[in-house]
Amino acid sequence: MHETKSFCRLCIAACGTVLTVDNDRIVDIRGDRDHPISNGYICFKGLQAPAAHNDVSRQRYTLKRNDRDEFERIDTEQALDEIAAKLHVIIDRDGPEAVGLFRGTAGFHTSTAFRMTNEFLRALKSPSLFTTLTIDQSAKYIAVGRLGHWHSGQVHFEDADVALFFGSNPLISHSAGGFLVSDPVKRLRQARARGLKLIVVDPRETETAKHAEIFLQPYPGQDYAIAAGFLNVIFREGWHDAEFCARFVEGLDALQTAVEPFTPDYVAKRAGIDAGALRAAVELFAVQSKRGGTVTGTGPNMAPRSNLSEHLIQCITVVCGRFKREGDLMPNHDPLQPPTEWYAEVVAPNRPWENAAPSRIRGVGNLYGEKLTATLADEILTPGQGQIKALIIDGSNPGNSVPEKQKMIKALRALDLLVVIDPHITTTAEQADYIFSPKMQYERDDIPITLGGPLYSDAWTQYSPAVISPPADGDVIDDWYVFWSLAKRLNLPLAVGDVPLNMEQPPTSEQLLELGLRGSTITLDDIKQSPDNFLHWQQPSVVKPARAESTGRFAVAPAEIITEIAEVAAEPQADYSHYPFRLIARRMRDLNGSIGMEVSTIRQRNRFNPLHMNPLDIEQLGLHAGDYVEINSEAGAIRAIVQPDATLRHGVVSMSHNWGRADNDPASYDAHGASTNMLICNDRIFETINAMPRMSAIPVAISGVAIRNTAII
Repeated sequence: MHETKSFCRLCIAACGTVLTVDNDRIVDIRGDRDHPISNGYICFKGLQAPAAHNDVSRQRYTLKRNDRDEFERIDTEQALDEIAAKLHVIIDRDGPEAVGLFRGTAGFHTSTAFRMTNEFLRALKSPSLFTTLTIDQSAKYIAVGRLGHWHSGQVHFEDADVALFFGSNPLISHSAGGFLVSDPVKRLRQARARGLKLIVVDPRETETAKHAEIFLQPYPGQDYAIAAGFLNVIFREGWHDAEFCARFVEGLDALQTAVEPFTPDYVAKRAGIDAGALRAAVELFAVQSKRGGTVTGTGPNMAPRSNLSEHLIQCITVVCGRFKREGDLMPNHDPLQPPTEWYAEVVAPNRPWENAAPSRIRGVGNLYGEKLTATLADEILTPGQGQIKALIIDGSNPGNSVPEKQKMIKALRALDLLVVIDPHITTTAEQADYIFSPKMQYERDDIPITLGGPLYSDAWTQYSPAVISPPADGDVIDDWYVFWSLAKRLNLPLAVGDVPLNMEQPPTSEQLLELGLRGSTITLDDIKQSPDNFLHWQQPSVVKPARAESTGRFAVAPAEIITEIAEVAAEPQADYSHYPFRLIARRMRDLNGSIGMEVSTIRQRNRFNPLHMNPLDIEQLGLHAGDYVEINSEAGAIRAIVQPDATLRHGVVSMSHNWGRADNDPASYDAHGASTNMLICNDRIFETINAMPRMSAIPVAISGVAIRNTAII
């Protein structure tokens, strides 16, 4: 028995871990107190690693669907032979674009697979990449492309005296991108002790909201109105940074005129908040504080008019000039990226979607090289040139996570070939033709995720070689091996960047990591030569003045934004008398999306996903904790069990959305939960550009059914 250090790969926090290993088996885990970033912190999800690796739910063999519609074991190489043969037929008949790839959270957090999936599609010359990014917070990418962005970024959380959070709860999600990622509770307490003021806008008094100086608890789906209200007060009082705006912003007058109807009284009535509290929040952000910006999460990004919300929220940061300026310290250069110098200048909006050919599905294009996940089912089901006939899914469960679940399951079943790489038989894997069982996180060499920009306020990275071996009695492989092997069988010249791979002899994971770091600030050897394979980058730089050739300006008032603001201001109050509640999405502390859903220790604590309701709403409906209810929307209906939650405002209910099996049978709710994606229709209410459907703030009606089981609650 021995201990060894590593890091967790369930989310971007990448907390340091200490593993106890006995006979090549993880028997215990704890947070690494010597880790300079996570400082011993580890969440419940990360603590389930021994169970996740050793659980009976884990699949240890390659499986194939047989003629009896059952899964049976198959040799991995034979499976790859059969899949390659089927792909040959599809590519010859329908073209390479008929082969799609879907990458999910687990695929993102496997560095070798993350790179290899892109290279496989590049070699295949298929544009059909889908990921969870375009169904999560894609409005952020739209805002950057339409508004522009500041080259050196917002003020770091550690240097801020204010932070304005819209629908984001980083104390649970660990995913606010530079804000409270690692060891979030301790860092927030330290920040507040030194004077940070927190403003939170959320329909639920979240764990983060409990620390706020000002908490605005609106009706869901009103983030754009509240952001417009912020801008209205800022402009009316002259609280914007006039000097910054004169130099770096265009369209300021048009934006100011557009938000004039959004007075505090109007916004308060529309959003269900107090006008005085709104004004106080604006004053705290724009006048009483000088450094700090805005943070958004799935709240505004999954609600209606998400692109407008994100644009206007980012405009609050812009008009107040809340960015790192010339001479400010830049401590967080990502060492996994090429060396970078930072400038106090605007990177002009480039609207990349305008350079993409319109999709045959709802006229949308793609987003930064990705097709849009909300259109995936239609891309499979709609005949014609470009129809997807084969799909490879790495580390994701779109059968549960993609809205309009009925259509998504139908589409998965309609494919000529569905290949899933997943250690569990998920709702998606149940539909597959072949399932590969990948190595789990501590069985593979890895480094933390990098997405081309700083995810952390600290500059660091870590290398972890495999801590244990895969199960000796199984047939477990690296995710990347599937793609290398298929490329070999399809005679595709696979490369990593500009370095061709040997297609006769498979590389090692360590070699792939080395190749992936070509052009980065550091090499894999640099990390491995650091204590505990942990490199804390100690070469801060300062923000340089804008370059003479820089002419970029923020575009705060694009024509379509001004038109949409006018539409919002003029629209009549919606009649939701038949659907009096608003259902919002909810993260569960013990799960990262659907990851962990099959692990027994997690399921013992989370048997299903309850419907959380304000106790007053429960009482007014004549319900009790533990009652079964039916939830109806315009798109469908599901059944759930009521659980009181006083943190929700009156008229708002919340429920985690990655649950339920394919049939969503109410009779199996106690075992599998229910899918809120049954309540969503992708093509009824959706955003232009990114086709993002309404996944939160869904109008619903709730009625009791004649069943009660208080023992479950």
